[in-house]
Amino acid sequence: MAEPEMTVRNLDPELKARLLSIYEEVMWLSRRPNVSASCARAWYTHIMANTVTRRVRRFSGMVSKAALASDGTDLMLEHYLRIQTTLTAMVERHKNLKRPSANEFLNLMIKYERVHIVTRSENYAALRSKGDYEEAGIRLLDWGKLPKARRVTLWQRMLRGRVANALEFLPE
Repeated sequence: MAEPEMTVRNLDPELKARLLSIYEEVMWLSRRPNVSASCARAWYTHIMANTVTRRVRRFSGMVSKAALASDGTDLMLEHYLRIQTTLTAMVERHKNLKRPSANEFLNLMIKYERVHIVTRSENYAALRSKGDYEEAGIRLLDWGKLPKARRVTLWQRMLRGRVANALEFLPE
């Protein structure tokens, strides 16, 4: 049985406290001289994300056709909702507010920490096309329709220990 959808309301208190701490750190950085919103956002995406991703990042259930055919050495979890761009824009807005909304950050994490399994070259193509999978030439396949042997391999390599909802995709 699938777990209920993650919301700010049902977020584990410890995880919520950790995310709020990260938000405060990002916002403090954003207000420092010569620190762009993008650099402040990088504190989350490149430094602190690994402390919370196993609890907040979720797999979408979609795998690219190229990833299915890959030998596995070039696979990535791709943020298809463009988390970096969205978070950078939020930091830019919030750094000038007298009362920035930490809840907006929490909602953003819950919504945008979602990933597909793609190849490294597809990840860059998606980046160049601003997330337009059609323009990037990325064709997605539903996890449930993949051969079981491939699901086992992908689950072990890409999902186990890396996404909060890995057990939902554990091959039978």
